[in-house]
This record gives sequence, C-alpha cells and structure tokens, in this order.
Amino acid sequence: MGKRTDNAPLDAIRLSLKDHAVTLQPIVNQVSALPSDPQLEFYFVPVTHMEFYRPYYRPGQPFKNLKLVNFGQPAISLSFFSKHKYKIDRNVKALEAMRQIREHREKLFNYSLVGRLSIGQQQELQRTDELLRQIRDDPDSFQFCFSNYHHYYMYWYCSFRFFEDDTNTQTASSMEHLLKHTERVEGKVHERLNIIFIDPQYITRPVPYDSKLIDRELATYPIQLKQGITTLYIRNNINRKE
Repeated sequence: MGKRTDNAPLDAIRLSLKDHAVTLQPIVNQVSALPSDPQLEFYFVPVTHMEFYRPYYRPGQPFKNLKLVNFGQPAISLSFFSKHKYKIDRNVKALEAMRQIREHREKLFNYSLVGRLSIGQQQELQRTDELLRQIRDDPDSFQFCFSNYHHYYMYWYCSFRFFEDDTNTQTASSMEHLLKHTERVEGKVHERLNIIFIDPQYITRPVPYDSKLIDRELATYPIQLKQGITTLYIRNNINRKE
C-alpha cells in the first residue's frame, strides 16, 4: 500500500453515514464480537451505497484519516481481532534521555505557572530534578530504553469473506488492519474513520461460511414444503431438454 497522503472530509462523510450505515450483531448476523475500543471508529455500509464512496477510493494513495476497508469486496461474514503492538529501543544515550526528562520537567513547571500543582505533581517535579542531577553526575551508572509497551496500544484487524466472482459462486477471504484515532502532542487527537461494506443478503443471515453456496442454491427453489425435520424444495427442471 502506498503512503497515506491528505485527509478526507470526515464531518461530511459522517453526515452521509447517518443515512447509509447499519448495525450488525453477533449471532443475529455473520459477525464476531465487535471491537470495544474508544479509539476505533467504524461503520457498516450496505453494498447498495458503495458507489457513493467511490470518490474516496484511491488505491495506492489512501487518505490518512479514512479507510475503505473492503471497497469492491462486500463482506458476507466478518470477524475482528486485536494484537498488542509495541516497540522497544534499547540504544538510548544519556544525552537523549536527559533531553526527554528536561521536556517532562518543563511541562510540569509550566503547569505550576498557570495553576497550583498537586502534591503528586510537586513530588514528581522534585524527583525529576534529582534524576537529572544523578544522570549528569554519573551517566554511565544508568541504562535507558524507550518503549510504548505499557501504553497497551491494540492494533485491530478485520477479517472478511466475500464473493469473488460475478455469479456469486466462488468465495475468498481477506484481512485488513483498521485505523484508530491517535493522540499527538499537547493532547490533540487525529480522528480516523473506517468503512466496512457488507452484503446484506448474506451477512444478515446466520449461515456458516461453508454453507453459503448451499444456501444460495436452495434459494433457487421457489416451492418449499416443510415435512417434520426436513424440507422438500421444488423448482422447474433447468436442465430439461425439449
């Protein structure tokens, strides 16, 4: 995938989604438990509205803040799962560590200029000053590393199954990661949005993956007579030779 470039007009897109988006529920629909993450914004849109979003479909040059998860491949089933993503950098020098500590101290000090620090913040400011002094006096006695491990950033994925041919007889599956809102400097949040297209005819019915084609075949029998624990299906003989 190419590098994400400019931003899509999310406010305008959200207005359209008020009319287009639908809700899905596990068990009732062919979808797993839905993600519960305040940083993840996603919508289910029926395939009948997919063309409306074509102007936002840019293969190779996607928007930074919008992902059309499966444009052209409306899902007949969906599942979600997450992974804990983290990085760790063990090659951190004392000078870089001190720069980060000074920035943290400056932030606390600036708070004290506009308002009164809490007892905990006052203690943290004192600890920061002491830590800077200790590192400056004897940098070789410390080791440093950067990591976002304890921020517990969960990377969400969407796995979906879809019909890959025009006759809807062959299915395939794919998986995409989802965009999340991200918090940057000074608490500013960069909003991101995901749209997942669905095939309402199949995703709204509790039909297992391997039974999709059988379900489609039985739908071609217009006469159905239930008899105890089975059903008799009847249609005109499409293979009859005159």
